[in-house]
Amino acid sequence: MKILICGAGRITDELLKRVGSTWEITLIEKKSAKIAPFSSRFPSIVRVMNEDASSPVVLEKAGLRNQDCVLAMTNDDKVNLAVVGFAEKENIKNILAVVRDPAKIPDFHKIKVKTISMSSDIAHRVYKFLKDPRVRISEFGEGHAELVELTAERQSLENLQHMAKTRDDHWRMAGVIRSNRLEFPDQINEIRKGDRLLFFGEPGLYNIMSNRLAQEDPHFPRSYGQQMILGIGDDEGLDVAELLNEALYMARGTHIEQIRVACSRESEEIHQVLSRWSESLQIDINERDIALHKSIVADATSNDAGIAVLGYTRKLSGHFFSHPYMKIAGKLPCPLLVSKFSDPYERILVPFNGSLSGQRAVEIALDLARQLDAEVSVIVVVEPSYLHGSDSPSGQWENQLLSQIRELSRIYKIKVEEHVRHGNPVKEILAMAEDYQLLVISSDAYKSGFFSISVAGMLVNRSPVSLLLVS
Repeated sequence: MKILICGAGRITDELLKRVGSTWEITLIEKKSAKIAPFSSRFPSIVRVMNEDASSPVVLEKAGLRNQDCVLAMTNDDKVNLAVVGFAEKENIKNILAVVRDPAKIPDFHKIKVKTISMSSDIAHRVYKFLKDPRVRISEFGEGHAELVELTAERQSLENLQHMAKTRDDHWRMAGVIRSNRLEFPDQINEIRKGDRLLFFGEPGLYNIMSNRLAQEDPHFPRSYGQQMILGIGDDEGLDVAELLNEALYMARGTHIEQIRVACSRESEEIHQVLSRWSESLQIDINERDIALHKSIVADATSNDAGIAVLGYTRKLSGHFFSHPYMKIAGKLPCPLLVSKFSDPYERILVPFNGSLSGQRAVEIALDLARQLDAEVSVIVVVEPSYLHGSDSPSGQWENQLLSQIRELSRIYKIKVEEHVRHGNPVKEILAMAEDYQLLVISSDAYKSGFFSISVAGMLVNRSPVSLLLVS
């Protein structure tokens, strides 16, 4: 095999240690000091050229058109781009470029050559490690297959035992490494702590394995889905940069896989902010041709939506008896974050009234607190009995609610600060909210209060901090 390598750096050095002596390698390097040691160390090098690889004349002298493979691995992306451009024109079958600046990758993809990004590829692997250190992934067949390796831990043995026996059309266990020895599935009777399990399957296997291990992990928003639906309206008072920053903060903190952005028009500001995270998040920006609230409801309903995000604007603030955010939250299959740019969330406040959705709000708040390293407080507001017609003995109702909260605190192993207030729910909750960064509220909280006014809707309008609405 004839290979043309442009660039005599550390990557080239490590590569040449691995290639066979039957390979014929031509090496081009502009700096003479870097190229000197190579020809004497590696018998596979048949020709060394101390010249500029970006020159078509130099490449012609190197026999470009006769090469089986061209590797552009200099320290200069412009040089590498020129090399692969000339190689592509000569119809070289195998072309690979090492790219230093991730912003240059689209330029290489225009030529339709394979690339290795020095920063983004490493960052992608680190991100996968941070997301779930138990799982390692390798891609095969140009991304059409994945091999996932995960280490068995005591708390996951039962789950892994079931996964090992699963017969799925898209993936299955390929083997187990035990005591540094490969065992095939038919040789394994049980999974043991410390075993390294190998699963082979179609793309997306990493997410399947990671989700299967999530029983001991935080569930929000995974219990709903792993996509964020972000709606950006055209209200002039909306701070788009702040909205994007809060949405990204929530996405990164809760392991959202993809963000689908619905906006009135393609915005350079949106692209600039989101492009910084494109390596760790899949981001799709789409212009909407219907009303914003209809667009996010449609997107959330038709996709794997774990959370929807809207910025708070006067246009959707409603009035005394009408609360558009409440209507949107009621139509969504997932919680709605109404952003007021109060991230990061160090303290989370949850009003609790004992309803099923209220309990779900407490559970989500506890789940978020575990992921974001935040503190949680729960407030129970006891209204005057003449407003709701309750004839329960004094203190019995709030004691029942506090008992529920303490049980949830025990289950989630997170300390909860309890607060009981008497009076107007809106007034009492807002008074406490000043010291917090996020309100997690049930969208039907205190719904049947005075004149059937939605307390949750009033909180959305008046809260000084962001709100997560749970239906």
